[in-house]
Amino acid sequence: MMMRTRTRLIAAALLLNFVFLVGAVGCPDSGKPADDFSLQPVEGGKAISLSQLKGKPTLVVFWATWCPPCKREIPVLKEIYVKYGKKLNMVGVAINYKQTQQEVANFSRANGLQYTILWDAENKAADNYCVSGIPTVVLVDPQGIVQYRGNQITDQLTGLLERYAGKST
Repeated sequence: MMMRTRTRLIAAALLLNFVFLVGAVGCPDSGKPADDFSLQPVEGGKAISLSQLKGKPTLVVFWATWCPPCKREIPVLKEIYVKYGKKLNMVGVAINYKQTQQEVANFSRANGLQYTILWDAENKAADNYCVSGIPTVVLVDPQGIVQYRGNQITDQLTGLLERYAGKST
């Protein structure tokens, strides 16, 4: 009886690992092509697609207004935007969970976010990037290859930013 229970538990664990791995195969991690998305800015206007931004490195940050770690990163993101200026595309992708598009637009204005904030109305971009926690930060190189994917701004990311964007003049 105990052997049968243990066998079932092992089989269940293996199945869960298989489901997790199969689900993660399509995630655009480092070294893989970035999945394209097309989202509208929170302030309205024409949709912006990731493929439109090729040619320059692009920093994509999945976030929410109610997320404490996301709020803590705002000053750092502002510094990145100022430092790399015109040599880096930077977009925030606001997920559609516990916030409205208007709340995100108001938050963006109130916090002086100068980089583009997009609204992921159906959370398709977040799903395609396997966002399971926010913030999720993705650096895409000028050729459209993911060079970094993580849940915070790290020394590794800042080194890659310097490599791909250099200091703005």
